[in-house]
Amino acid sequence: VKAVRRRVRGRATRRKNRFIDLIGELVIRGEWNARVFKRYSSDSLFREVLLEYLRMISGADREQLVSVARRMGMVAEYGGELRSGNRNERVRAAEALSEIADPETLPDLVFALADAVPEVRVQAAAALAHIGESRAVKSLLVALDQQDEGSAQRLADALYGFGSAAVEESARYLTGPGKYRPLVARTLGLIGDIRAEEALLQALDSTDQALRIRAAAALGRAGTPRAVPYLLELLSDDQWEVRAQAATAVGRRLDQRSVPWLKRALSDEAWWVRHNAAAALVEIPGGSDALRLALDHPDPYARDAAAAVLLSSGMAGEAVGELTSDDPLVRNPAMDLVMKLIRAGKGAFFVNEGLPPEMVHRLQHAGQQ
Repeated sequence: VKAVRRRVRGRATRRKNRFIDLIGELVIRGEWNARVFKRYSSDSLFREVLLEYLRMISGADREQLVSVARRMGMVAEYGGELRSGNRNERVRAAEALSEIADPETLPDLVFALADAVPEVRVQAAAALAHIGESRAVKSLLVALDQQDEGSAQRLADALYGFGSAAVEESARYLTGPGKYRPLVARTLGLIGDIRAEEALLQALDSTDQALRIRAAAALGRAGTPRAVPYLLELLSDDQWEVRAQAATAVGRRLDQRSVPWLKRALSDEAWWVRHNAAAALVEIPGGSDALRLALDHPDPYARDAAAAVLLSSGMAGEAVGELTSDDPLVRNPAMDLVMKLIRAGKGAFFVNEGLPPEMVHRLQHAGQQ
């Protein structure tokens, strides 16, 4: 039996390799011989190879292969299997249609969004995303509210696959009573289209903490300078998670108006807010100067947040190299920064950067003086 299995597997491998070479040659030459495809249209291994090619190629060649799959009857057959009573058949059909991404299958895929099997729903959503037809976004959002949390996350991932085509309907969903508005807000942030800004700004007033968190984070990518004052107000939110996301978002906007607000946030009671405020300051023009000044802050937590980001951002390492500069305008600020960081307890960093331990001790003593 083992010997027979090996021979069968060997034949299957050789046959698959032949199909790979055959389709590859047709793609290279641009010759789409209908008789060849018709001859092997019922061969499951040939179909498997065809789907693998569809995963890998794009442009006109891919369109030709989709046309071939349609003429072979594959598309219609998989569409019919989405209504099969066999669970495995429906999953396989949804996976195949996700690879083919033929606009003609749109009605079948929308129907499959209500399937009882989560994997069928997820694969159908992925197929709709690959097609990219904006009309399907509303159907996907309706289906989203019927999912458990795990499936909803995967459908939201498919929503991201639509890109900008998903923005209009997703923004409308965000202003309604949808069950998974935080997930949709996150997706809009990943897409990064500023057409979502108005809906995200409205979401900042929600009583739903998760929605405020996701909306604040999304405005860092999908917002404009108009969003900055709203985000700055969130730095006083009751929930530290909201404040932390707002700090990161204003850092992404690179708006100098936020520097005073972020300086105050360095003394926030929550570690993540302090850290995100410091990380935002180092990105904003003029913000690094505020971090240097924060090394003398009376609040030890603010000093620690500033020091940690100055080290991780590479500014401290650059200062080490500038200590030997002949230009006092370069050397003196570098020396001041190094001394302040050593005084803040970061001497070990500079020893690792190559400064002699005795020099670190001397600078520490000078800083204390």
